[in-house]
Amino acid sequence: MKKFAANNGFTLIELMITLVVVIILAAIAAPSFNSLIRENRLSTQSNLFLSSLQLAKSEAIRRGVQVTMIPESNTPGEWHQGWRIFTDWNSNETFNGNVNATDCSTEGQDCYLLFQENIGNNLTLVGDSQYEDWIAFSPSGETLSSGGGLPIGSFSLCTPNTNGRDIVINGAGRMRVEEGDGAC
Repeated sequence: MKKFAANNGFTLIELMITLVVVIILAAIAAPSFNSLIRENRLSTQSNLFLSSLQLAKSEAIRRGVQVTMIPESNTPGEWHQGWRIFTDWNSNETFNGNVNATDCSTEGQDCYLLFQENIGNNLTLVGDSQYEDWIAFSPSGETLSSGGGLPIGSFSLCTPNTNGRDIVINGAGRMRVEEGDGAC
């Protein structure tokens, strides 16, 4: 017959040593998690902005009318407070419809296609001199910009302590996200 020991649990010292090891490992991993969270936020918000640009371009082609995207901020170049996308029938880069116009069934009347609120999380989104005030897409999908000339430019998405992301638009209207140049 086998006898069982009366004390099969952990001792207080063993439990304390295990707890100290877990705390040390968590302290080592925490900075990596913060960096991972920042990078994830940058990727998410840059993809959100890119998808808004692609929506505006595809709607311009689909509807056969200029579609304009403007920032919510009154400060030139600041897009992080949000943006609006609307059909721009008279191509004046100004919304000329009813303030609550989201019904796009009436041809010839400007209507809102998207409202995007503040991106938050201590992020900044800034358009370069080409895209300070607005960006628009013609019915052929061509990019138009408030800077005039060739609409080649970029938007910079930044958060403290990272390189950020650039949303780059080339002369053909193609858009891409790339790693920032460290200018955040």
